Amino acid sequence: MSEFMGLIRGQYEAKEDKFTPGGASLHASMTPHGPDTACYEASIEADTDKPSKIPASALAFMFETYHTPRVRTEMLSHPCLDQNYYQCWIGLKNHFDRNRKAAIDSEQRAEEYLNKRKSLDLPKSS
Repeated sequence: MSEFMGLIRGQYEAKEDKFTPGGASLHASMTPHGPDTACYEASIEADTDKPSKIPASALAFMFETYHTPRVRTEMLSHPCLDQNYYQCWIGLKNHFDRNRKAAIDSEQRAEEYLNKRKSLDLPKSS
């Protein structure tokens, strides 16, 4: 999947200092992309039990396609091209822990769900 994203107004939390209104990004299929390290770290520490709201002052858009976009040669040397884009991920840490309680809980919940379905004796689908 390729994506083209732009910011019309406000701030984009993932790259606040680089992604300004009028800016856009293009990521071709199989190209690394996502929030910068600081945004990612803040997101995984956030209390996700509480609702959050995107500020009304922010307006962004994204188009996704399975087609491979083509970029004009002139764009590759444009002065606004961020030559150091990759640096936004420097410092990204691996937080995966297979023994983490949430992962274990989700496995237990899945097993409980399957057991409950079995106990309901639901008719088989045709």
